[in-house]
Amino acid sequence: MHDAVIILFLFAMGACVGSFLNVVVWRLPRGESLSHPPSHCPNCNEKLRWYDNIPVIGWLKLRGKCRFCKEPISPQYPIVEAITGGLFAFYYVMFFITQTGPCSTPPRMLAFNLDWPIYFLYMATVAALLAASLIDAKLFMIPLGICYFIAFIGFAVHAIVDTSGMPGSVITTSTCSAMAIGGGVGLLISLLLLKLKILPLSFPNGEVLEIDREFIQQEIDEAKAAGKEVPEMPPLLSSGQVRMEICKEMLFLIPPMIGSVIAAALVARGDAIGHAWDRAMTCEPFAAFAGALFGALIGAFVVWIVRILGTMVFGRVAMGLGDAHLMFGVGAVLGAGGATVAFFLAPFFGIIFALYRWLTGKGHEMPYGPYLSMATCFVMLFYCPIYDYLRPGLEGLAIILSGRMGQ
Repeated sequence: MHDAVIILFLFAMGACVGSFLNVVVWRLPRGESLSHPPSHCPNCNEKLRWYDNIPVIGWLKLRGKCRFCKEPISPQYPIVEAITGGLFAFYYVMFFITQTGPCSTPPRMLAFNLDWPIYFLYMATVAALLAASLIDAKLFMIPLGICYFIAFIGFAVHAIVDTSGMPGSVITTSTCSAMAIGGGVGLLISLLLLKLKILPLSFPNGEVLEIDREFIQQEIDEAKAAGKEVPEMPPLLSSGQVRMEICKEMLFLIPPMIGSVIAAALVARGDAIGHAWDRAMTCEPFAAFAGALFGALIGAFVVWIVRILGTMVFGRVAMGLGDAHLMFGVGAVLGAGGATVAFFLAPFFGIIFALYRWLTGKGHEMPYGPYLSMATCFVMLFYCPIYDYLRPGLEGLAIILSGRMGQ
């Protein structure tokens, strides 16, 4: 009964969050305020009654039509509310009842005890990823505000609640933490140089993936058919021009990479600087923040380096830069290992969706953001067994890289 009450409560809470996500999905891409005006019918602009906003029930009671103008209300609203509520309940069952979820650092804790702050951090991330995926699937864009929201709550919650060995903790090694701080300083330098226009901005007229171009052309055709103002198609760049633009992003990554290397070298010397850093790592809030920052930087870097290499090889934009921002936020929540595993699992979710489209002939081409989101939600549950499986190989690789093989 105790679990049943909690599950019902979390479903209701998740459904309310889903109701807000519907607002985010509709208003954020249009640059509208998320709080004003209050919920209203987009057709007749009449303010909705409070009881019409009850998640799922309100739509069913209205039979899917506006109370005032009788215009149909998209079934997306109750579906998103029900899915979000179901996810809140599902992750509670997996984390707290089946004990499937975040793991502690060795030695393993004898009793699984996931703190509620980590649960709500993960649920806030899942909700944000759902909103980002819905927007990306429709408009082929990921609002950066969602990515930065995920990163902010990741930094904040981990810095406040993380302790060494706690399930879901992102506290990492002293060297990785130093690389995070050095890389963070380098990132700030790159942003400053970009603002001062010392570093050039890549794709100043916007980058357009082939799938984006098809979507934009569809919008232009629909606007022409409706007699509306026709948006301009972004200029088509040659392969050489695309490679030149991506080289600008390589310049942007140099300061963070140099900062990480210098910081790691200073800590590894074992002198006063190294000892001072080790003492700083005993402050768990600082260590947790550094671990979250390391995860964010690694999450973004893995996507960005694939984007750069793919673009250089094929002469066309390989991945959207929004995916790198999204994984920056995911890395701040899951840590470096979880973000990396999520990135490499994402193609498998893409294959599953492609098979569905092939078998049913339904659906349309999807951007990569939803697959990254699905992989992230999967990793929240199954990172521990994946890590345990990969650990021997990773430890062997670390020995090789550190030059200690055979000692």
